Amino acid sequence: MGPESVMVAAVERNLQENDAQSDPPRREYQELWFALARKSWRSLAIVAVDREESASEITNALGEVARMLDERVSFFAPIDVLDYVSVAGIFSAANANFAADIPRPVKAPVRSIAILPPVVRNPLALKVATAADVVVICVEIGKTRLSAVRRTIELIGRDHVAGCVLIG
Repeated sequence: MGPESVMVAAVERNLQENDAQSDPPRREYQELWFALARKSWRSLAIVAVDREESASEITNALGEVARMLDERVSFFAPIDVLDYVSVAGIFSAANANFAADIPRPVKAPVRSIAILPPVVRNPLALKVATAADVVVICVEIGKTRLSAVRRTIELIGRDHVAGCVLIG
């Protein structure tokens, strides 16, 4: 992760709790959204290093922030081979259109967020992660092994990872 990487303070809520999302979204998630907004992105991959639930919670919270800001966001949670290929294709096509020198619509373009399982255990998720403009990895404090974090970053590519969210 380079100097422009996004690092967010640890999210203290226990992932086991099934309580409703607070309204407005927690400050940490709002800060993450605005830190990511400093980068030019249309596709974001939230990659779990250990448990997919950590990525799901963050994605849901970012969705709440987007709704609060009236941002148009699509969410993807690929589950089989065809899903991974399709989402990667959607991300690649959106990124190609975004990079083209065409007039921009008045309304901000749709952003897409994919929730991905650990790429160490599911290599197909790499296809989506590498097609995304930005990747954020989810690390659980006290549970995630440093070697798993390093391997995840190595597989995705250090320059592709915008940062990491620490969950406690």
